[in-house]
Amino acid sequence: PKDYDGNKEYPLVVNLHHGGGMGSDNLIQLDAADPSKLLSTPENREKYPAFILVPQCPKNSSFRVLPEHQGIAGPIFEAMESLEEEYNIDEKRRYVMGVSLGGYGTWHFIGSRPDLFAAAIPICGGGDADMAGNMVNVPIWAFHGENDKTVPVHLTRDVIKAVRAAGGSPKYTEYSAGHDIWNRVHTTPGLLEWLFAQKKD
Repeated sequence: PKDYDGNKEYPLVVNLHHGGGMGSDNLIQLDAADPSKLLSTPENREKYPAFILVPQCPKNSSFRVLPEHQGIAGPIFEAMESLEEEYNIDEKRRYVMGVSLGGYGTWHFIGSRPDLFAAAIPICGGGDADMAGNMVNVPIWAFHGENDKTVPVHLTRDVIKAVRAAGGSPKYTEYSAGHDIWNRVHTTPGLLEWLFAQKKD
């Protein structure tokens, strides 16, 4: 955070990159994690001081569990714990957001560890409707393009419907667009205000 003060508590935003950031250089994911660039502007660093964690997913893996691999969610949760041991992070204000590959990961994170996160913004990524019951108490604002040919829009619609059926109240914004919707998302009025207003009980 800008002007970090060890006597204050700060939010932690876990930002999961899209497929273009996969690798092992611990560098290219920074360019592929669009929300982190928005959070890092001088204006937003001033208005929303926070820690931003941008982990890199190796090739041939993902942020979620799949039949062919276990994904890297576990090591990311461990990295969060390490950060919280070193810095004064507000445990009631951990957030996760991601685009495409990272959108899938965002859904998986709140489905598998809803206790960790105060809010989530999954963008054009698919969720697992079978996990919907775990997500009921996590504030969610999901985004997708109705003409998405890369990640079918029903993968967001279905999980939103399931979370609502389970008793949750997720927000959902669907654009008349394809897969590349980040430029629409980051100009959505109230996006960051909503995110940083969320706090776990």
